Amino acid sequence: MTLVPWYRHHPLLGYFALTFGISWGAILVVLATTGFDLTVVRPSDTGLIFVCMLLGPSIAGLTMTSLLDGRAGLRNIRWQFLRWRVASGWYALALLTMPLLMLAVLLPFSLFADSAFAPGFHWQLFAIGLVAGTFEEIGWTCFATPRLLERRRALSAGLMLGLVWALWHVLVDFRQNQSAMGLAWLFDFAVLYLATLTAYRILMTWMFAHTESLLLAVLMHASYTGWLFVLFPATSFEQGLAWQSTLAAALWLVVVVVGVVARPGRTSATRGLRLG
Repeated sequence: MTLVPWYRHHPLLGYFALTFGISWGAILVVLATTGFDLTVVRPSDTGLIFVCMLLGPSIAGLTMTSLLDGRAGLRNIRWQFLRWRVASGWYALALLTMPLLMLAVLLPFSLFADSAFAPGFHWQLFAIGLVAGTFEEIGWTCFATPRLLERRRALSAGLMLGLVWALWHVLVDFRQNQSAMGLAWLFDFAVLYLATLTAYRILMTWMFAHTESLLLAVLMHASYTGWLFVLFPATSFEQGLAWQSTLAAALWLVVVVVGVVARPGRTSATRGLRLG
């Protein structure tokens, strides 16, 4: 119980420490079973690592909420998850941003550069997005985002959380790709995670600041991860950097556009949160 006062004074640090500790600790246990041989990529290990990743933000979010806010905080999670009556524009942002941008990037590349850029359309993989969104946003959106918005504007709050969110993927992406890519893995991670996820989290933060809807955050996360898996093309490393860099640039353009549109107006759901 001696840690409780520290957690109350440093809720975000506590949450991030728990999230990384649970996810990365469990992943390291899985990797230990292979002697930390990164060339061994067994499907069973990949599935187990996916579960380990999801446990971090979800368990940390529920634990910190229960510890700091008690039953009222847990009831608030339920209320936010059931909050679906929000402006249709936010649904459009949450559900259509990722598929429209990916198709807008991949289709021209496939027509004018190489057919390898053609979207994959592996529809069954969308389920991964739904699972990831449901578990992760209990922590990222329900716990971390409101506390960041108490002290920061949505832009800087989303930027900070987006960087943390991206870095949370470092260990699993390193395990999956470093042995095949070598040092080039750093460029792939910088584009697909640091640049892309950070921009997307800013959009998610704006959305939540206006709507306070965990349901919409789950759907927006599911749309990102799900469509990325569904439409991911069979490209080479160099081709992957090309379309992924273009996608990242397109997402940052959307950030600029939404920022201009969202800045003047505030809905009742924001309850005094600063939005610029």
